[in-house]
Amino acid sequence: MARKISVYVDEDLHRALKAAASLQGLSLSEFVLRAARLTLRNPGRMAVAARMDSIRSQIGAEFSTDEIRATREEGRCS
Repeated sequence: MARKISVYVDEDLHRALKAAASLQGLSLSEFVLRAARLTLRNPGRMAVAARMDSIRSQIGAEFSTDEIRATREEGRCS
């Protein structure tokens, strides 16, 4: 059974959410539900960092902060 919740947001956020929902052809409720489900499915930053530490220890590689930034930026450009 579906449950109803109320969330109070300021007018600017409401307007931005409504516009984003509209651009995707969704109602505001559908948009917020999708965003909530996506957030719950995605691991948090700490979980991702722990996973990356585990991978690094398994392959025995050390990466500098600059190397990580360069790789991240390279991914954004492609």
